Amino acid sequence: MSKEMENNSCEEERKAHSMTLYIPLGEGRSSFNLENAVCNHGFFMMAPNVWIPSTRTLQRPLRLADSSTSILTSISHPRNENSIHVLLHHTEYVSPKDQQVILDQVARMLRLSDRDEKDVKHFHQLQPKAKNMCFGRIFRSPSIFEDMVKSILLCNCT
Repeated sequence: MSKEMENNSCEEERKAHSMTLYIPLGEGRSSFNLENAVCNHGFFMMAPNVWIPSTRTLQRPLRLADSSTSILTSISHPRNENSIHVLLHHTEYVSPKDQQVILDQVARMLRLSDRDEKDVKHFHQLQPKAKNMCFGRIFRSPSIFEDMVKSILLCNCT
């Protein structure tokens, strides 16, 4: 079997055992850039986050509705798409409740709410230089608990 056929076979198998969810970007579609939203702050380099520069994809586990089970996800924003793609690995079905919990976590991490978009636009009006440099969104964890732990553990680190 050729290398190309083997890669295509692996890709087909991966897609057969995965599920993709979508988050429409709405008003933020023109200004949103996943790489800038994720990589503008050092938290993206801390476990369990894994940034894959070659595909501009964030990979990490996210909790399901029961708060004790997690699923590996890959979060991407394909060029010319008006939505965030959230690939759920190693599963063919996730309940609607779990899907909503996952989407809520991704929206929190990337600050995708209407309120967040309004805040970013207001910040860009006050700081046009920040808009040119694609600043305005600060990546955060899917839960405030994880943000607090990372903040505490980073205090006085050099």
